[in-house]
Amino acid sequence: MRTTVCLLIPLLGCSGGKSTDDTSPDTAGVSPEDQRATELWEELTGYESWDQLEDWTGIVASDDGTHGAFVSIWMNSQAADTIAAGDGSEMPSGAILVKEGYSDAEGAESKGITVMVKESGWGDDGWFWAKYPADGSGVAVLAGSVNGCTGCHSAGQDSVMFATW
Repeated sequence: MRTTVCLLIPLLGCSGGKSTDDTSPDTAGVSPEDQRATELWEELTGYESWDQLEDWTGIVASDDGTHGAFVSIWMNSQAADTIAAGDGSEMPSGAILVKEGYSDAEGAESKGITVMVKESGWGDDGWFWAKYPADGSGVAVLAGSVNGCTGCHSAGQDSVMFATW
């Protein structure tokens, strides 16, 4: 004879499990990679005002076309300061690089935004990677220690492909 046990759990009102102030995100069922990608998207606000290397100012032809035939690359102050120092040291925790890919030199057709942030806990290279679609939704299509990213970027200095320092 088989016995079935049912547990009744009271509902948490109509808030769907969120706190009543509705300021905490509902992360149930969200992977750590997707959660980090969502947080990272928020950190990118205003990245278009971040530093660009002189050779990579504006929209330029891509070296290999992986992110689009043309790209724009920005870096936050931690990344910019490390490259400017020119001493070959690894990027510090918190360094962020943002690459927008385009199919044309005018930037009329976006191929999406790819981001890498240096922080512990993400793969052997210490980088977290995220790719966001061109729609501006901030919902990552790739996130974490992505093999496609790490495999190619391992050839760069501290996984950075567009500059050496």
